Amino acid sequence: MNPKRNRRPLASLTALTVASLLTLAGCSGSSDGGEDSKGKKEGGKEATASANPEPEPADANAPATAAQLKKTLVTKAEAKGYSAQDNAAANVTPKSDKPQCRAIADATASGTDRTPEPAAWASRSYGSTASPGLAVTTSLFSYEGEGAQKTLADLRKAVAACAGGFSTSGNNGGATVAYTSVKSEQVAAGGDESVSWEMTGAAQGSEVPMHLTAVRVENTVTLFFTLHLTDPQQAKLPADLLSTQMAKVKTTLAK
Repeated sequence: MNPKRNRRPLASLTALTVASLLTLAGCSGSSDGGEDSKGKKEGGKEATASANPEPEPADANAPATAAQLKKTLVTKAEAKGYSAQDNAAANVTPKSDKPQCRAIADATASGTDRTPEPAAWASRSYGSTASPGLAVTTSLFSYEGEGAQKTLADLRKAVAACAGGFSTSGNNGGATVAYTSVKSEQVAAGGDESVSWEMTGAAQGSEVPMHLTAVRVENTVTLFFTLHLTDPQQAKLPADLLSTQMAKVKTTLAK
């Protein structure tokens, strides 16, 4: 393959995948997920405890909120060797041309508009400083009932059913993205269960592999979406990001 001859097609597909698949479009202002924990004052005096009624006891089985999910994402300080940027919560939901591929089309979406619908969502994207072009988007989803289990089961079925490829429409900007193949991968992700796969996107004669791994811990699903913008064959989920994120999920969200 001639890198110069294929630079423009790769750039075209990259523009689609970054905007509509990696959910990098419309990032929020926080770059590291840090939060201000200082107390607020009213009228020059510290707000009294009586002004804030005691909260209702939390339901131990309730799904995590968006705020809780965001706190669980690996921060820039924790992600050594990576830049980090939060993703906005705008829903982008590509539609598959094959019903049996709906679950993996959902995996390219942003927000909670998917089946089954999560109770909350939070997402952060990481760029490797050691390997420029390597990009990983980590998304956390919390579910009520058996939603997390169904999500993993649906993904597993879709990966098996869509080996021959599929396409999605309704992506960011209305673009259609074609995937020429889908194949299962083995990734030691931990959790209660996991599923990993590679799917290859095609545009203007160039193909770009994208690697996805979904991990369930109780009623939370962590989804890693990895691609390499300059050297597609190096699109592998970094083990350090995977292990750091899953350790934080288990510590913070597991009941």
